[in-house]
Amino acid sequence: MDPEGFIASLDDPDARGGDIQLQDGNFVKRLPSFRRWIWHAGFCGSIELRWQHGTNALPPTCLGHIGYAVVPWRRREGLATAALSALLPDARRTGLTFVDLTTDPGNTASIRVIEKNGGLLVERRDKAPTHGRGEELLFRIHLPLV
Repeated sequence: MDPEGFIASLDDPDARGGDIQLQDGNFVKRLPSFRRWIWHAGFCGSIELRWQHGTNALPPTCLGHIGYAVVPWRRREGLATAALSALLPDARRTGLTFVDLTTDPGNTASIRVIEKNGGLLVERRDKAPTHGRGEELLFRIHLPLV
C-alpha cells in the first residue's frame, strides 16, 4: 500500500485517470478534478471539484462542478457548508467564473448548504437519463476574482 500515492491520486487536474463508468454502463472521459476530505476531529466526508479547462461548461453526463458528502453521524454540524466555502476560491483559481451544483428537490440540507454559499436556483428540470429519474434543482454560485 502506498499512502502518499493514494493521496496524490485524489488530484487529477489534467484528467489523466481512466474513463468514468456511468450508472447506465456507458463510459465517458474523466474531467480534471480534485477531491478534499472533510476532516474535523476525524473523517467526516469529502468534497470534489471537476471542470473543463477554458470553459465553465460541463458535459451533459456531469451533475455539476461540485459534489460533496458528509457521513450520516456528522451531519447538521455545518461541515458541508464550511467545506464548500473553502473550496470556492480553489474553483476560481481553475479559471471558473461560476460553479453549478445539482440536488434533489427534497434534499433540504443540501439546498441550505448551497444557498448559504451564495447559490441561486437556476432551474428545476428533469434529470438526464444517465442519472436516473425524477426532478433535480440546478443552482449556480458566482465566483468573485481572488
